[in-house]
Amino acid sequence: MTDPLDLLGVLPFTLTSAAMRGVTEDSIRALLAAAKVRRVLRGVYVAAGVPDDLELRAAAAALIAPPGTVVCGRTAAWLFGVDALAMGAHRSLPEIDLMVPAGRSASRRAGVFGSSGPLTDRDTVHVGTVPVTAPARTAADLARLLPRPHALAALDAMLRLRVVCAGEVQDLLGEFAGYRGVVQARELVRLASPLAESPQESRARLRCVDAGFPTPEPQVIVRDGDGRFLARLDMGWRLLLRALEYDGDEHHSSPKDQEHDRSRRDHVEARGWGLAVVTAREVLSRGLVFERIVADLIALPYQLSSHHPSRGGWD
Repeated sequence: MTDPLDLLGVLPFTLTSAAMRGVTEDSIRALLAAAKVRRVLRGVYVAAGVPDDLELRAAAAALIAPPGTVVCGRTAAWLFGVDALAMGAHRSLPEIDLMVPAGRSASRRAGVFGSSGPLTDRDTVHVGTVPVTAPARTAADLARLLPRPHALAALDAMLRLRVVCAGEVQDLLGEFAGYRGVVQARELVRLASPLAESPQESRARLRCVDAGFPTPEPQVIVRDGDGRFLARLDMGWRLLLRALEYDGDEHHSSPKDQEHDRSRRDHVEARGWGLAVVTAREVLSRGLVFERIVADLIALPYQLSSHHPSRGGWD
């Protein structure tokens, strides 16, 4: 009996294309349950052993993007290697973001978030055979339309991966005067930094701004008395000799990691720095624990903006 995986091969497939190769929907469900097949996008699957790369992502998008549409927003960012999903969105597969030129009806297909908007030739590039909003247009749309913390995290990631530079996005936003979210986008592009190393660091930096604190500098280098590298801190206020560290589960959970962190922070504090540590619990909280930690650290009061999570600005 032929193994269904041999029939499916290494290219992405839909249930329809799988059936054409002789693999039933029940077989696909069984392969998913056995972790021999994984979902790439809604309605698109691939053998579990196939590496995730841009070529695979483009091939998957090509299977479900209707003619005349352009992949945009979070899906375009994903094709460029940037995860622009909101926290918790990974629990289910997100909708595919697709755009048609202004004046045409947006897609209403299941699993698709359709929109229409101005599209020029320079706004579109191809990833494989898939038309996608160009990096600067993708960044501008994310900065305008995503909630602020997710937008800044996406911008930071696009700058860090050198998908786009801030100047390109800022210039493009000049053409969006009067469009929804352009004021937010201009603010966030000025704040964006390629130095932020994780979405939570981006969110923590924005939360400091929204509390009225001085904007922390990402990735502060601390040196010893002889000028030798001592540590790199997630973000800080160099003139105040104060820094904020974000501890995520991925790199700070093992006893070895924790011992390394303690030793490193002891050396930094010996140089006169004050440190505070936050986790996702504080960064994502709607309460004021995060602000109290930072206020105690830098000895400055906080004044919450209308964007602060306790006021509903981070939804």
